[in-house]
Amino acid sequence: MQNYIQPQPSKKSLQQLDQLFELSHSILSLSKSQFSENQATFRNNHYRTGYVDIELDYSKLGIKNSFYHLSSIRSSPVVKNNTIFIGSNSQFVHAIDINSFQEIWRFRTRKEVMSTIAIDDDFLYFGSFDTYFYSIYAKNGMLRWKFKTNDWIYSSALVVHDYVIFGSMDGNVYCLNKQTGELIWKYETTHWIVSSPTYFENHIIIGTRDCRLLSLNIHNGNIRWEKKFPAAIHATACIYKHHLYVGDLAGNFYCLRAYNGEIIWKQSVNSPIFSSASVNEEIVCFGTKNQGFFILHTATGNIINQIYSQVAIHSSPLMFKNAIIFGNELGEIFALKVKNFDIIWQCKTDDKIRTSPYYFNNQIFIAGAALYKIY
Repeated sequence: MQNYIQPQPSKKSLQQLDQLFELSHSILSLSKSQFSENQATFRNNHYRTGYVDIELDYSKLGIKNSFYHLSSIRSSPVVKNNTIFIGSNSQFVHAIDINSFQEIWRFRTRKEVMSTIAIDDDFLYFGSFDTYFYSIYAKNGMLRWKFKTNDWIYSSALVVHDYVIFGSMDGNVYCLNKQTGELIWKYETTHWIVSSPTYFENHIIIGTRDCRLLSLNIHNGNIRWEKKFPAAIHATACIYKHHLYVGDLAGNFYCLRAYNGEIIWKQSVNSPIFSSASVNEEIVCFGTKNQGFFILHTATGNIINQIYSQVAIHSSPLMFKNAIIFGNELGEIFALKVKNFDIIWQCKTDDKIRTSPYYFNNQIFIAGAALYKIY
């Protein structure tokens, strides 16, 4: 039998492939608006960009309303039909009226709900630390179905086509039928999965505790590519056009080609990254455990600015045309001006802010000790 040596693509051929990919997307009218769509899911859309393509009026920033409960909130808020949905450490999912901030209903699991709810049609999808993944009715909080895993669920689900996909700390990526909760496929890793899946062209991309980034076919779970990293990936990857951006716990932040996992650039920030990045055409930004908040150039990875802080920033930022909003472990919420990255507004709350802000209909919500409306 003859041995076959796989030819290695040259740098020039890879550049040509990249240009061809960009051209094909141009032909298919892949618009920037797709990466700033406002959907009821973690990081505001399936690409997990955490970017909203509008400008804020800085004068409107401030605590406008709050909803307190029995325990901390680590689940980020989402909104649909003028109702805010959020999980809490007191084992509930809450439905809260967006105008009165009064609770409409609550659904109880048996442990904390730290994953962010995904909404599709009139149904909510989320995991709990009680090891179950749930689908409930948005209107009344009644159980629709539930699916048993073997460990806590921190990962926030992606609902796409007829599937709901999420990771579990039992080391599996699960794909279920969104209507029935039946298992379609699962992909097994060797460690926890904390990261949430990101959508890219009929594939999901997800980070793992066994130091890999995976691209899996949404229909059958077959692996398209995998990339090994020096440390675990807890953050959720975000995708802008055909590039993905994510940090690891060794303090490295990466830009890769989403279709083959090739690293385009890498920037060391010397601190573990739990925060999922926000990205647009010009900048990508994220928090770190002990080196503050970073703003990098999207195309090159060069550091544009660093807001130094000894306080951990695990909150994932939400970026607008002219502002970036995030929280920290002291319970402080910040708004930065995109033009020069000066702090234009900040406030102190009573608990750690680890959630991601959420934008809906000219309003912004974030959670810590309570659910807050800050715009």
